[in-house]
Amino acid sequence: MSAYRRYDEIGVGDQFPAEPLSFTVAGETVDAFLAATGDSGERYRSPAEAGTRHAPSMIASVYLIDLLKARASPPGGIHAKQSIRFHRAVNVGETLKLQASIVEKYVRKDRNYVVSEFEARGTGGDLVASGLITSIWGQDE
Repeated sequence: MSAYRRYDEIGVGDQFPAEPLSFTVAGETVDAFLAATGDSGERYRSPAEAGTRHAPSMIASVYLIDLLKARASPPGGIHAKQSIRFHRAVNVGETLKLQASIVEKYVRKDRNYVVSEFEARGTGGDLVASGLITSIWGQDE
């Protein structure tokens, strides 16, 4: 039995994972993100008001890779496009919870597509980031 899900086994409304993934935004992760993006400014490097260090809003997208892995699609899939909305700043030390659901399936040019909607919520449950990810599903075995 394969650990991957077949295209015909998924449906609109399916959530993944069953329980939201949880990530704590670590200072080291922010530093690595800033280095990778070439951001040399001080805005995210030192604490702001009340000793809180902000992280770039885009940091939530770093955790999307693990979210997409939770979908258990077969190898060979293609990340076709994404759109992300940022609703508020993220802080170092904050815990984010991410979960997604399938909102659309379709076939184009003999390729299986899946559109997933995701949400990242902060420590208090408020919306931090949301968006859509369109993927070409990997080939079923």
